Amino acid sequence: MNKGPDKRQLSDEKRETIRQIIISLFADSLYQDVGIRDICTQAGVTPKTIYKHFGNKDALLISAISPDMKRLNLALSVASQTSPTLIDNLQAMSQAFFRFYFENIAIARIMFLNIPSAYLVSKPEFIQSVQLGILRDLIVQGQKTEFIRQDIDASELTEAVAGLTMRSMFRYLTVSTSLPTPEEAADKISLLSTPMLLNPAFGEA
Repeated sequence: MNKGPDKRQLSDEKRETIRQIIISLFADSLYQDVGIRDICTQAGVTPKTIYKHFGNKDALLISAISPDMKRLNLALSVASQTSPTLIDNLQAMSQAFFRFYFENIAIARIMFLNIPSAYLVSKPEFIQSVQLGILRDLIVQGQKTEFIRQDIDASELTEAVAGLTMRSMFRYLTVSTSLPTPEEAADKISLLSTPMLLNPAFGEA
């Protein structure tokens, strides 16, 4: 006996609508306050449909923001290769990072305010390993030429720079003043991170 069509199949248009609803809900509320039924109500689908196409809550959120994260990863990869100098490449990466999030505030709110911060360092699906890897590669290159300090492991330096950047995003998203330009935000990160990264020997008279 032939089965009828699966009513839980989603068109590309419907899938994108659900993705935007997921992003909107998670951008406006803390992670723990968003339920599957909230998404279903707005999207006009059943929980079974959500679980079939997106999985559990973590997988659902990752699936929703994945296209945006891929765009950011590409932008950072390109920026990391724009200049012959390491410092300029780091600056270009920082500008690309802030430009992306300032232009995609809903994604920024999800990543830096509304999901538990511990997820960004403890859950593999939330750790931005591609972004961290691009930054680490630049730092390793700098260590090989002795431009970047070698007394601290490249991974630790990467985490330190990422931490500075993350805290900056926390502040920009919670203060009442208008956002800086990506260039202004990147300049501040450079002022903070460059002295930490540079080989102390380069500063000796």
